[in-house]
Amino acid sequence: MSEVDVSVVVPTYRGEESLRPLVERISAVLAERGTFEIVIVNDGSPDNTWPELMDLASRHPQLRAVDLLHNRGQPMATMCGLDHSTGRVVVTMDDDLQHPPEEIPRLLDALDENPDWDAVVGSWRRDEGGWRNIGSRIHAGADKLAWGTPTDFHHTAFRAIRRRAVDALVANETRAPVVGPLLTRSAGNVHNVEVRHDERQIGSSNFTFISGAKRVLANFAQGSVAPLHALTVFGFITALGSLTATLYFLSRWALGADSPAGWLSAFLATLFFGGSSLLGLGILGQYVQYLVREVRGDPRWAIRRTAGYTSREETEG
Repeated sequence: MSEVDVSVVVPTYRGEESLRPLVERISAVLAERGTFEIVIVNDGSPDNTWPELMDLASRHPQLRAVDLLHNRGQPMATMCGLDHSTGRVVVTMDDDLQHPPEEIPRLLDALDENPDWDAVVGSWRRDEGGWRNIGSRIHAGADKLAWGTPTDFHHTAFRAIRRRAVDALVANETRAPVVGPLLTRSAGNVHNVEVRHDERQIGSSNFTFISGAKRVLANFAQGSVAPLHALTVFGFITALGSLTATLYFLSRWALGADSPAGWLSAFLATLFFGGSSLLGLGILGQYVQYLVREVRGDPRWAIRRTAGYTSREETEG
């Protein structure tokens, strides 16, 4: 496929209700900005998302649709879409219309005005309510701790990335990508641009507490060994505490003082350190799991079928 001016990459899961207005709004916005394409990756949706994409591809010649063989998660679906894009600038966004297509020109204009910038990331005042707010803050803190992201920078899925940075990003063949931090690590000149963020009007969020916790764990395991350092410090402190307690009770024995029975304190200490040891093993297990996945070299994604493509038929990445 020949290169176009702008590619818009959208990972989707259960997005059948929002895809039609999304494609129509993107097409209307980019119609006067040169050539463009829309690459939508269906991440193994169990609903009618793929039939909807096939119909849209027949009506919109700029649409390219990819149907993954099974669900791989939003980050991997995004990476698949980036790999299939051809634009000199690639925009990534969600499928739920909370990233307004009308804000795409704001991101593109920022790159036009700053030729040295590799990418821009849309940001907004966050007030998503409840667990989403708590999860966003925890994830942002983990990102800063694991990857060293500046305090005043915010990662979101609404981005505009130059082709050179897209190629560097896709070259990361990890099986557990964390797209935002990988972008800032692959292309150092990345900046925030303030954009509008709309309320969800269609469907419901796929975010859960468990999925948020997995994202935080993946963030740490991919970008930092801070948990292992914390375990080392904890082990040193407990060893020092044990040595101090041993010297204390030996001194009492040498002075002829009776030591208290202390069965309860011994029981609680055993329970605490036993649980801490199991926690440490769990953290180590997470790192081993990620290492095995990376070393095993499984395909990053597998493609069932495509729509709207005329010269590119790939089955796996």
